[in-house]
Amino acid sequence: MKYRHKIKFLFCILLLAMETVNGQSLLAPAGEGLKVSFATGNVQYKDYLQNGLRNNGVNLSFGVHYAADKQSLNHQAGLNIDFAVLWSRYWGGLDNAYLQPNIYYRLLTTVSEKIQLGGTVNYSPLFYRNEYWDSHHQYWRTNINAGFSACFQMPVNPKWKMFVPINLPLVGFVSRPPADRGLILNEPDLTLGDILKPMHSDFQFVAIGYKYFEIETGILFGIKLPSNRNITFGYKILYEQTALSLKTQLLTNQINVQYYLKKSR
Repeated sequence: MKYRHKIKFLFCILLLAMETVNGQSLLAPAGEGLKVSFATGNVQYKDYLQNGLRNNGVNLSFGVHYAADKQSLNHQAGLNIDFAVLWSRYWGGLDNAYLQPNIYYRLLTTVSEKIQLGGTVNYSPLFYRNEYWDSHHQYWRTNINAGFSACFQMPVNPKWKMFVPINLPLVGFVSRPPADRGLILNEPDLTLGDILKPMHSDFQFVAIGYKYFEIETGILFGIKLPSNRNITFGYKILYEQTALSLKTQLLTNQINVQYYLKKSR
């Protein structure tokens, strides 16, 4: 595979960045085990390969996450599934929507009482469909990246903590449709594999400021419930832009809730 050496380089950068990692959770009070998350809010999406119009809509996100402390390292892994229904000045509804799963792995360290540092690897394909404008061709953005994570935290009172997380991808690979958008979606013998294969081909190397930019941050509050389970809730914002095969722009503003299923110590 011609991109194999670039993928190895990407993971080497991540491992070097996390060589001294040890710590707690980035977005929640200290805790291990399984947690679930839910988020909803406003989304804006543009795909200049299709029409470049701004689509506003409602975004729903569900997630399952797991965290564990091993040898002074806090390991986190999880799956989020985002679904958005979009409207523009001309059309809207379920026929104008996108689906975006996201799988991540994260290592974290605590460098002081108020600062946590680490790194993250993400895999995130986005499939976009607009039946009103073009029901024949496939549109997508598949993103594999590695980046830097940080969190600033401070106690609000003896029971509450405030968190300001920042996630900043640094390098990665992005797949976008070619300008001719070859695949025809309404072919009678089309299979799921026919849709997924082009979404995972023709990856191009990107870096922060080079054909790609993404940042995620917010303000979250964490508290331990009477049941001795931790919960966090607050506001998160994400902005992403790609510049491959004409650019895409994604902006989400969400209210986010995360709930630990395991009781804290």
